[in-house]
Order: sequence, then C-alpha cells, then structure tokens
Amino acid sequence: MGIFDFFKRLTKNNKEKEPEKKKIIFSELGIWIESKIKEIETREEEIFYLIKEKTDILFKDTKIKINVAKSFDLNLKKADDRIKGIVEEGRKKYIESTENLLDILKNLKRDRYENTLAFIDKVFLDFNKKSHLSYERATILIGKEMSEIKESLKDFSQDLIKLFNENKDFIDSSKKVSFIKLKLKQLEKTKEELEEINLEIISLDNEIMDKEKEKDETINEIGKIKKSPGYLEMQKKEEKIKIIKDELEKEIFSLKQIIDFKALGNFYHVFEEEINILNAHRENFQINFQKDMGKNILKLLDEAKLNNKNISDKVNKIQNIKQEILAFEAEFKNEKSKDQTNELSFKISQIIFEIEELKNKRKKEKKRFENLKVNKEEIIKEIKENLEKLGFELK
Repeated sequence: MGIFDFFKRLTKNNKEKEPEKKKIIFSELGIWIESKIKEIETREEEIFYLIKEKTDILFKDTKIKINVAKSFDLNLKKADDRIKGIVEEGRKKYIESTENLLDILKNLKRDRYENTLAFIDKVFLDFNKKSHLSYERATILIGKEMSEIKESLKDFSQDLIKLFNENKDFIDSSKKVSFIKLKLKQLEKTKEELEEINLEIISLDNEIMDKEKEKDETINEIGKIKKSPGYLEMQKKEEKIKIIKDELEKEIFSLKQIIDFKALGNFYHVFEEEINILNAHRENFQINFQKDMGKNILKLLDEAKLNNKNISDKVNKIQNIKQEILAFEAEFKNEKSKDQTNELSFKISQIIFEIEELKNKRKKEKKRFENLKVNKEEIIKEIKENLEKLGFELK
C-alpha cells in the first residue's frame, strides 16, 4: 500500500469545527485570493524543504545500512548453495530498488503540495510492489541488516505521515482557494462576454431602428410619387390602355361572328394546311387573330372569295385600335421607365428582409445573454459556497 493509506484512514472521519464566518467584500476578493495564493506558495515551499530535509537524512542513513547489507558475508550462514543464490538475488534486487527509490526522492522537484503528496505515494506504492518478494527472499538469511533498511524507510514514511497529517487542513483550503481563483477568472470572462453581448444588442437595436426609419421614409416617398401629377397621368394611361384592349377584344369577337367558317370549311376541306389554320381560328379566334392581326384568316377569305366590305371595315377598325394601343403603350412604357415606385418597392422588400435578419440575430444574442447570466449566478454561488467552507462570508 502507499505510505498515505494510513493517513487517509486517519483523516477520513475527522469533522472540522464550523469556523466563525468572517466578512469579505466582493470587490476585494481578487486581492484576498492573491494574498492567499502567496501564503499557500510560501507554505508549500516550507513543506517542500521539510520533505527535502527528511529525504536527505533518509538518504544518508539508508546508504550506510545498504553498505552494511551489501558487505554481509553469506558464507557465514549454513545453507546450501541454492538457498544462498536465492538470498543473494533477493538482496541485490531489493538494494537496487531501494537505491532507485532514494535517487527519486533525492531528486524530487518542487511542485504543488497535493502533487508532491501523490507523487511520493505512488513512488512508495511502486517500490513496495516491486521489492516485496526480493525482501522476503533476502531475509531468509540476512534478517537484521535488511530489516534495518526497511525500518529506515518505515521511519521516513511515518515522518511524512505526521507532516501531512499536521497539514491536512492546508490541502483542503489550498484546493478551495485555487478553485475560487479559477472561478473568479471565469466570472471576469463571463462579465466581459455579457458586456460585449449587451453592446451588440444595443447596436442591433439601433440598426433595427435605422432600418425601420428607412422603410417608413421609403413608403412615404412612394406615397408622394403616387400623388404626383405625372404618376396620376401615367395611371390614367394605363387604365386607358386596359379600356382600349377590352374594346379590341370585343371587336375581334364581333369579327368572328360575321365570318362564315362553314363556307370556308367547305372550300378548303381538301387542303390540310389551310384547314388547320381555319380550325385554329375557329377554336380560339382571339389568340390566333392577334398573332398576325388577321393576315392568315384574311388570306383564306380572299382566296375563297368570302371577304366582304363588313369584314374589311371591321379588320381595318381592329388594326386602327391595335395601333392606338401600341402608341399608348409606347408612351406608357416611356413614362413607366421614369417611375421610381417599383425600385422603391423592391428596396422596401430588401429592408424588411434585413430587419428580420437583424431581429433573428438579436434574439440569438439575447438568448446567449440570458444563458450567461444564469452561468454567472452559478459561478458566484460556487465561489460563496467555497468561501463559506473557508470560514468567510461574501458580502
């Protein structure tokens, strides 16, 4: 077992007395922690040099006893050579293990108190595992000399147990102070993040306000344009175009009524191309007539000698209406190109999209902010709890 197993059992059931709580102001906690860290480092250095003193004593004392064990003459013992061989091998290996242990302890590097404790404990645990059998074999014939080496190691272990037992409260308080220092760093980082997020939220709020203002101004600008004489005139032309187009459709429908599709069908029934043109016009006269403004259907009528003055007059009227529409549409297109409302409407759509993006970002930042606030309170709670265990109350 490790040299501190006994120490652990000794301290396991010890109950600390509840210390009287001392007040400490939160703003002074950082200074207090640094002061405590320095105290811990000073105490750790003192303990380390105490350990080094004990290891130096152990090294000198045990080296003498090792030399005595090495010089023991096995020939003085009455035993067969096989037993002597086993004893010699045991002596050699145990002494090698002990010398290795002494070298490790002699070259012990300064570290945190609990790390030093754990390291020495592991070194002795490894030593006991590796050297136990060798010691048992060596003591078959070399009892006193070998046991004196072991006794030196035991005395050293007991001295360390006493040292660590005297400082058992120091270990616990050292860990708590280190923990509080860590939590203070986390708290400072959390506060910085909260401040950064808060500034980001304020910035996003300002951006949203600016975008909302820009949207309202653009809507007002569209409203002004739509009330302007030029825009109202353009709207009148658009309405005029619609009325004339309705008139065009009525005239085309009227033309269809005076065309004798039956007579045309009888005339062209053996001509596939002509009958296809005729059938297309019969099924959807509006669309097919406006494709070529009656060129194909008039050709069929002329060749079949079924065209007449009523049809010609109607076609001329339709063509004049179409020309009128084209003239109005050209004017409308020219004025429409100067119309800024479409561009401004697109701008409004873009602004609305940007506002939603900003609001989503703000929502995420707000969630981060709330999560960090909870984390901050949890850190403060942990700091308070550990301070209370050290006998302090945070104000």
